[in-house]
Amino acid sequence: MSMTTVLIISLAAGVILVVGGGLLMYMAQLVKNAYELKVQINSEVDERLTKMTEDLDKKSRWIKRDLIEEIEKIKIAMETSNANKFHELTEPFTKRLEAMEDMLRKDRADWTKALNEDREVITKVDAKLGALRREMKTPEANPSLDAAMASLAAAKAAGAEAQAAADAAAPPSPPAPAQPDTTTMSGFLPDLGKKA
Repeated sequence: MSMTTVLIISLAAGVILVVGGGLLMYMAQLVKNAYELKVQINSEVDERLTKMTEDLDKKSRWIKRDLIEEIEKIKIAMETSNANKFHELTEPFTKRLEAMEDMLRKDRADWTKALNEDREVITKVDAKLGALRREMKTPEANPSLDAAMASLAAAKAAGAEAQAAADAAAPPSPPAPAQPDTTTMSGFLPDLGKKA
């Protein structure tokens, strides 16, 4: 082998070593860059996933808050609507009840007035009866007896009119017991003879 051959082979071997070493270094650099790129991509993906998770959490909180507000608004609207409907339904009954209470108060006032008038008539009749009894106890004849009887009949008629007005305002009651005959003295004053 000649020197040129050895030199050519050495040169070729050197070129192969240089090219092989360069390729090895290039490949090592590519592997290193690929690893760094992988790490960077992983970190970016993690950051983006974290950011997306935070955004989704925020949006879900906003949606929940909006839903709660809408539910509260709907609840308030339904309560208001129900209260209005209840008021509309109960208003006629309330008015009827108030009208009935007013009517009962008026009837009670009328009854009280009629009772007071009857008490006054009874008091007057009792006073006249007492006067008649005193006059009957005295043996002398009294000309005012006829006048007292006439006023007693007028008071009784006024009492009957007041009672008729009260009966007209009141619901029908069971029939009263039969009245004694008032044309005779014993019928008009049944206890007159007993207390002499």
